[in-house]
Amino acid sequence: MLGGVGWHALNYGAKPERSEIDRAKLARIVRYFLPHWRMAIAILVVISLAAIAGVIPPLLLRGIVDRAIPHHDAKLLSWLAFGMVLLPLATGGLGVLETYLDEKMSQGIILDVRLQLFSRLQAQSMDYFTDTRPGEISSRLNNDVNDLGDIFSDTVVAITSNALTLVSTLAVIFTLNWRLALLAVAILPLFFPPAFFVGRLRQEVVTASQKTRADLHAFIQDTMSINGFLMRRIFGSLGTERERYERQSQLFADIAIRRSLIWRWFTLALGLFSFVGPAAIYWYGGLLAMGPQRLSIGTLVAFVAYLGRIYAPTSALATVHVDVMSAVAVFDRVFALLDAEPTVRDRPGAIVLPPATLGELPPGHLVFENVSFAYRAERSLLEGISFEVRPGELVALVGPSGAGKTTLTYLAARFYDPTGGRLLMDGHDLRDVTLASLQARIGMVTQEPYLFHATLMENLIIARPDATRQQVIAACQAAHMHDAISALPEGYETVVGERGYRLSGGERQRLALARVILKSPPILILDEATSSLDSRSETLIQHAIAPLRAGRATLAIAHRLSTILDADLILVLDAGRIAERGTHTELLARRGLYTRLYEEQFRAAAG
Repeated sequence: MLGGVGWHALNYGAKPERSEIDRAKLARIVRYFLPHWRMAIAILVVISLAAIAGVIPPLLLRGIVDRAIPHHDAKLLSWLAFGMVLLPLATGGLGVLETYLDEKMSQGIILDVRLQLFSRLQAQSMDYFTDTRPGEISSRLNNDVNDLGDIFSDTVVAITSNALTLVSTLAVIFTLNWRLALLAVAILPLFFPPAFFVGRLRQEVVTASQKTRADLHAFIQDTMSINGFLMRRIFGSLGTERERYERQSQLFADIAIRRSLIWRWFTLALGLFSFVGPAAIYWYGGLLAMGPQRLSIGTLVAFVAYLGRIYAPTSALATVHVDVMSAVAVFDRVFALLDAEPTVRDRPGAIVLPPATLGELPPGHLVFENVSFAYRAERSLLEGISFEVRPGELVALVGPSGAGKTTLTYLAARFYDPTGGRLLMDGHDLRDVTLASLQARIGMVTQEPYLFHATLMENLIIARPDATRQQVIAACQAAHMHDAISALPEGYETVVGERGYRLSGGERQRLALARVILKSPPILILDEATSSLDSRSETLIQHAIAPLRAGRATLAIAHRLSTILDADLILVLDAGRIAERGTHTELLARRGLYTRLYEEQFRAAAG
């Protein structure tokens, strides 16, 4: 029991699934090496040269003992002694070269994997990110990928190096004395039985360690963000959060201790076998030296020197099963992410909608036909939704919280696909067009616009990377944001801070609006863009939205009903259905849900 946490609980009370190696998985791992085959061959050549150089020093030692000293040959002694110094230096130089090549190849493979993971994450649907903690995603991209680097640079190269060292050494010792060689080899099988048990055990610990590290990373990211800071200060939860962090850190420490102890006991067990070899060789070799065959002392000394080059690689190769099983656990996590199919993706043969270009608006006619939607197997959030938004029209969505307004806008942007019915854009089912061409046609201003921790200019050109500075300034002027930016000490090069917290709510909304203006899409989605703003900011944004709506199909979620009095169509949603539809005047005349919402807001404003 460590720190109050039993080892049985290190994997959260559930035994992690054991990874297995099959041909398909092995072939998939090998494919990462194929683009780097030239580097792999160079590493193999360097390792081979190092293995050959490594078998020579014991032969030099035999020459000193058996020839130079008995024959009083000072010159030969000097050359052999010089060789014993020179060869390790050469071997060390080859080791440095091998490390460089090895690291260069492993970093290239890491880059390939990292880019694959990043591209896969970019292709994921919205539900993936709502179901997965950001810290866990970050852990996959950083910690797991770095672990792969250790696998490529340590495990794979170490297996090759140890195998070549063992083979070359065995070849030499059998030429020296086959009887002693057989005795040395007879001890080798003792190294392997512990490896199979430890391999399974260590794999479980590695899996638990990765999961715990991901949880700890997610916790840090959640609590150390600006939102986490505000929550801690508002609710005074500093002590509670510290206790949670201490528990998670202790759990991670316990797993690390267990991992180290498992390995230490394993190497200790293998080390015991290493003492058996020299003792057996000295005993049997001594008998041969004293017997009629007269084994030379130099050969016996050289032979014992070679034992280190036999048992050390054998110990390492005996742990191959341990290392490989641990590596498989890492690969399984990486492959699980690479194999995660987005729920919303391009169909085979999906068509490409014409691109939206600055100053030219494609038609942008959006139609909902009997649309229904549910998250997984949950009850339907939307049922039987039918309406259309033509170019130049404003369709407003109103209703109580949870009625499905935001979900409708997510369907229009194809963050999700409907579970029933269909959505059409210019006569095309959204599921039949490419996501890239669809998203190029849509501009969205959300209730909480997201800003990167970057400069204002970088946050703006994300909407149109090829935009000129003049186009960016024009968009900000249209959004009534240019003067506020110009008043900043660094202007457009001002860093906005995490999530744009250096800007006011109105400034963040106007900046988001400027991005949409810069993008100039044919369809505009406004998700309660002015619901939490002061009257001045709301007025500025409404003045910016008015010209932006011209010629565009606009779908707007309205919290303040005063902002959509001129809407061409108002849809009143209630419990996932359209309860009422019509213009502001028509809906007031019906004295239904819309009227109640309007009068509640009017009384709240008056009070």
